[in-house]
Parts: sequence; structure tokens; C-alpha cells
Amino acid sequence: LGGGNVSSELWPKSSKERLARMGGRYAVGYNDLWNLGAPKYAGDPSGYVSWLPKDECDNKRKPIRGPFSAFVKRTVKGSTLGWEYCGEYELTDDLPGVIAAHCVTHASKTAILNDILKSLSKPNGEWNESIRWWKTELKNLCTSDKRPAGPTRLKRLAVALGFKEWSNVDPDPMDTGKERQDREEKEIREKASSAAKARALGLDDEELSNICIAKRLVYFDDFYGSYSIKFVRYDEDMYNFCKEGETTKNKSNRKRHPEEPCAKADDWNAIFDQMMAENDRSTKRKRKRIRGNG
Repeated sequence: LGGGNVSSELWPKSSKERLARMGGRYAVGYNDLWNLGAPKYAGDPSGYVSWLPKDECDNKRKPIRGPFSAFVKRTVKGSTLGWEYCGEYELTDDLPGVIAAHCVTHASKTAILNDILKSLSKPNGEWNESIRWWKTELKNLCTSDKRPAGPTRLKRLAVALGFKEWSNVDPDPMDTGKERQDREEKEIREKASSAAKARALGLDDEELSNICIAKRLVYFDDFYGSYSIKFVRYDEDMYNFCKEGETTKNKSNRKRHPEEPCAKADDWNAIFDQMMAENDRSTKRKRKRIRGNG
């Protein structure tokens, strides 16, 4: 399975090879930074992912209904540990949902944007084609829906980030206390269509460069479309088939020597547990210093 600057990776690419070697099943590798709701561990009952294989027999190219093998990239502090086979999953609902962009962490947005920009810097980078698709999609969206830019919080964000100037929006209101709380609650409840959100971010400007579009897309809700999936079973044959593809890391997340065993899922979980414990200790020390200074 591959990786790099894409949200997911399909394997094998050839339908003929897939039918010959995997009983007709697809295998999809999900980048954990792009797919925040991907299975967290093998056998995770459910998840939501950005992409699913398409049914080749369907003219409308809808996602497949049958099970597929799901692999998820596991990383620690930006270093790839490997790809974990999580089991066989299938689509729960073929109507894609959307994750609100403000729920995606700054770290994930930064990583996603860096991946896109890295791809755009290459003549044959996959995101050159993806941005062209988004340009067409945004043009059609804004042509069919003429509603004004909104919501206010998104317009304020656009001003703060330098995407677009809105004369009727203060990027940093000076209100405090109850007044600020009431304003923020009102803005959270404010609804807007996808076209309105695109206008708020300046994505309706057809003269934008590919890089400018990418910088805005990570704040656009529709960019984080997702499908709901559910666990079906764990296939030991699939695990045995792919386990020969060993990761280059050892159980300590360091480059392993040829004679060393590679990292397994249990090792990854242990590393995550250790990181959580270290973060807890760091937080307690910080609180202790604050109380001491107080």
C-alpha cells in the first residue's frame, strides 16, 4: 500500500489483477491525517472515510456496497509506523456526509495543505487534476446558488487569514463577557449553503491560482465529505496475504536493522499509550507550575 500526499490509496490499480489475486475485493489504504474518522484499531465497529471504491458496473459510479479491505496509516509525530489492516468494512449509507471544517484540528489542516502543495509542485502531481475538478465544482455550485456569502464566522475567518476583505465584518471583535458569548452562540447557529460558504472564503473567484484555492479549501466544509462505514469481519487470510510487506520501523519507531522484527500493531498501540502518559505528565507539571505562580 502506498502513502504520501493523498487522502486514500486504492490497491491493486488493475481490475484484472484485483479479480485474479484478491477474490475480486478492493483494498483501500486511508491516510489518518486526512481521514479523521477512519477505524482507530482492527475491528473498530464503525468509521467514516473520505473515499470509497466505485462500482464499475454502475454508470453513475456509485460507491460499492460489498465489503472491502481497510488499511489505515499509523503515524507518531509525523513519522509513519506502518499500515494496519483493520478488517473488512462496508458502506453504511451511500449519501456522503460532511465533517465541519472547524472540527478538523489545525495540525491536520496544516498537514493536509502541505501534502496538497507538495503535489501541486510536481507537474504530474495528482492534486493538479483534483484542483481542476474543484474549480469546475465550485463554479457550478456558485452559478446554481446565488445566496450571499455567509455565515459571519466564516467571513470573519476569511478576513483574519487574508483571503478576502468584508467591509461589514470585524475580524477581531472587541466585545467581552456575556456580549461576546451571546455573539458567538448566535454565529454558531447561523446557517449557510455550500455556495454561500464558498463565497465567504473567496472560492467563487475564478482567477484564483491552484495554491490559493488549496489554502482556502481546507476551511471549506464540503472539502471534508465522508462516507459512513461499518465493520463486517476480520479476514485472517487477508492478514496473512499482506503481512509479508513489513514496515521499515522497529517496535521503538526507529529504523530497524535487517535482523530486527518489524513493528506490529501492538507496538503502535504501546507507543500511543506511552505518548498519552507523557502528555498527561506534562499537563500535570504545567498545572503545578501555574498553581505555584498563583
